[in-house]
Amino acid sequence: MAPSYKFISLTLAALLGIFVQVLLVFADNQDAPNKAAVEFAEAYYALDKDGMAGRICESGMIADDVNLVSAYVYAQIAEAEARGFDAGCYIKNKLYHVETETLEASFDKAKVRLTAERKSPLRNFFSKGDDVRHLDATLDLVREDGKWKVCGNPFSLL
Repeated sequence: MAPSYKFISLTLAALLGIFVQVLLVFADNQDAPNKAAVEFAEAYYALDKDGMAGRICESGMIADDVNLVSAYVYAQIAEAEARGFDAGCYIKNKLYHVETETLEASFDKAKVRLTAERKSPLRNFFSKGDDVRHLDATLDLVREDGKWKVCGNPFSLL
């Protein structure tokens, strides 16, 4: 009777697959400028205060003793209410087809170009995607406290 190597081959293939998955999980958990730019942009257009505050640098957070993140979210909600809308998902936008390109990178500074399509999920559901806005922005990022953060005046936060 000849020995069967099918079991050994299948076992080695399964172990290799598990090993590759573990490596990919560790690679995905690493902070990178591209990941920070995408997280900030998604939080900005979703009006997520905590998400923006976690990815904006200290110098961009407060100007003239005003918290820019809170002021921006408040202004967007006030504008929506003035137009007769609730602050729910009608004024919030979601990013689709997000692409990033690192233009410059060093140990503690980076410049990332972000392109995407943004739409309101509710409008997209009812209007079959007629309200698509294209986003093309260049973001400056710095490493603060071991985490990449967006600096400058991203998306006209002021």
